[in-house]
Amino acid sequence: MKMLKENLNTMVTYASADTTNAEGFAAWTPSDAALLEQLAMTGTLGNSFYANAKDAAKKAVAILERADAQALAAAIVRGRNEGFMRAFPILGLVFLSKKDAFLFQDIFKKVILTGNDLVDFIEVAKAVRGFGRSLKTAIADWIQSKMTPCYAQKYRREIADAIRLSRFKGGDSIYAYILSAYPKVKGNSAEKLEKAYEEYPELAAHRDFVAAVEAGSLAEAERILASNNLDVNSLTAYYGKFDASLWEVVARRSPVMRFVKYLAKFLREGVLTHEMLRSKVNVQSLKKAKVFPFRLYTAYLAVEKEMSASGKWVSDYLADVLNEYATSYDWSVFADKRWVIAPDISGSMGARIGGSSVLTYATVSAMFVGFFMKGLNDVTVLPWDEKVRRYSVPRADSVMTHIKAIMDMVEGGTYMETAVNYMLRKNIDADYSVFLTDTEEYGSGWLAAWKHYHNRYPNAVAFVLRGDSYMTSPIPEYEAEKLNVYQIFGWNDSVIDYIKFVLEKRKRAVA
Repeated sequence: MKMLKENLNTMVTYASADTTNAEGFAAWTPSDAALLEQLAMTGTLGNSFYANAKDAAKKAVAILERADAQALAAAIVRGRNEGFMRAFPILGLVFLSKKDAFLFQDIFKKVILTGNDLVDFIEVAKAVRGFGRSLKTAIADWIQSKMTPCYAQKYRREIADAIRLSRFKGGDSIYAYILSAYPKVKGNSAEKLEKAYEEYPELAAHRDFVAAVEAGSLAEAERILASNNLDVNSLTAYYGKFDASLWEVVARRSPVMRFVKYLAKFLREGVLTHEMLRSKVNVQSLKKAKVFPFRLYTAYLAVEKEMSASGKWVSDYLADVLNEYATSYDWSVFADKRWVIAPDISGSMGARIGGSSVLTYATVSAMFVGFFMKGLNDVTVLPWDEKVRRYSVPRADSVMTHIKAIMDMVEGGTYMETAVNYMLRKNIDADYSVFLTDTEEYGSGWLAAWKHYHNRYPNAVAFVLRGDSYMTSPIPEYEAEKLNVYQIFGWNDSVIDYIKFVLEKRKRAVA
């Protein structure tokens, strides 16, 4: 009888489902607004474990074709700035240009943040729609407002292409320097270029640095780099000619984001020091530069390949910073609550995220486990695939230990209801539960189990963090609110801030 009741409950729960997921399980078609949110925040255009990139791209284009202009604009701005995605927001911006020229120009600079963004936008626009006055105006306005000597060095050729395409006529001499990336450009001259070098000493220093490196005068190149504001990102073409002294200056002059990216390289070149690492990589500098823990983890993996006696101190230091990052977060609104963190450890979670060669869905899921375990006192971790797996890592252990423990568990199928059924069987009364998953499910369904749990514990709240790229949803939007379910697309540090926002909002509503 119990099994019959459960089967009937599942049938009723999914009676309104209008589609199926990649494995044939009942699901719902999300609204266009929800799909835009998912696309913008998770970068759906790449391959995932189940979703084919070509099919996903076709579906994404269909969504963009019929999207409301205002909703599209809001989604792509948020995706580029909070989700830190590039591909979909840039593609969405091109489609927005066909729907609302004024709105397109209004948000252009909120989506196109770098020279690389501009190049990609131009390439996508060529493929999708071509160029009219509105696009050329937006590009020219971006060039006019964004141009700095740093940008001119870093994106010289890319911006030169954009200038020529948009027929931008800037009076500043800096544009002569940019256009000189091409030997023969009508209207440019040696006199104009010399004026740029006179007005912008850092551009002249860049020229002199390159000349010194090409001539093999590395001591002179070191002097120029150490005493001038050169963009080290623009010097990568010459890295193969650097000696240790130059590498040391590059390390000291590198912005925090680039420093983290090149940690393993600096270690190999023998220029990394304790003082340098502590001054560049600390919680305060990382937060200021918006360098997130996921990047620390990729740096950790790169450094681990250098696991000689000279390398272990670096990976140990990164692990310590991860711990401090977690414990220094303002967890006050999370405290005094009972939490369950339920990471999906099924085989599909081992798929790479986007074009990453390091990060998987499981990596990011594991990072959340480590952060919550380090930050909160009352947390129960329930890793699940076909069943809930025992998790015995002590709370006091490092974030890195938690990450490794979760990633070592990845295998099996995705039965999303498993953790909720376990909570029911064990009478786990959690105030808040966080389910980290790619939403590929078999079994009897997460929603059916959560309804049962919600009936027993009506104040319980669930956050379903989705890192997938599927065009279906395991939760119908019309039921989410009444069941206290918050479905979140995309995993990054802003997710914890969003959960914090929900907690504060709910706290105010009760007060």
